[in-house]
Amino acid sequence: MVQDTLLRAVLTILFLGTGLVSLHRAMLLRDLPGRVSAASHVVMSAAMVAMAWPWGMVLPAAPQIAVFALSALWFLLRAANGRLCGGHPRREQAHHALMAVAMAWMVAVMPTLMTSGGPEPGHGHHALVSGTPVAAPSASGPPIAVVATTAVLGVYFVLASLPWLSAAVDLGRTAVLKQHRTAAREAACHAAMSAGMGAMLLAAL
Repeated sequence: MVQDTLLRAVLTILFLGTGLVSLHRAMLLRDLPGRVSAASHVVMSAAMVAMAWPWGMVLPAAPQIAVFALSALWFLLRAANGRLCGGHPRREQAHHALMAVAMAWMVAVMPTLMTSGGPEPGHGHHALVSGTPVAAPSASGPPIAVVATTAVLGVYFVLASLPWLSAAVDLGRTAVLKQHRTAAREAACHAAMSAGMGAMLLAAL
């Protein structure tokens, strides 16, 4: 869940946009591998919208993790098999696989990141036991490994969005043919998804 209201609204709009672009692409593509990949992006976008809001925290975690694990396996398969890449670089498929893994990671660790921390508001730092004030145990933060992994993934996805953003600008500036405009829109969608994913991971810390 994203606690900052403005960031939550921005991310919601961003992921609604990427979801619609991916859905449109899934409807237009004729090859099955491309449709499966585009559909996976639609699911990721919808899940990231849910994660930004409090009600997203109550959605069952196990089915989401299973779906994203299958998505990661699919993109790894595309990265390993050149015929399934559909003309896209293998490193791009590997990036999508890592994004699916990061989605599963967020679903798994978000409760830990959101509930760990200092004492709850309104609670004092001492408790009365048999009339004697006793220091309340301080709430421990999330494990360092969880924080470090989340931070590394967040920084990676923000940085990984930059080449796609640059490609989208270059393609959009010189686009003449329809396929050039489509490529620019696809690059912009990938850049937005990667940057948004990074922002959500870093906002959870």
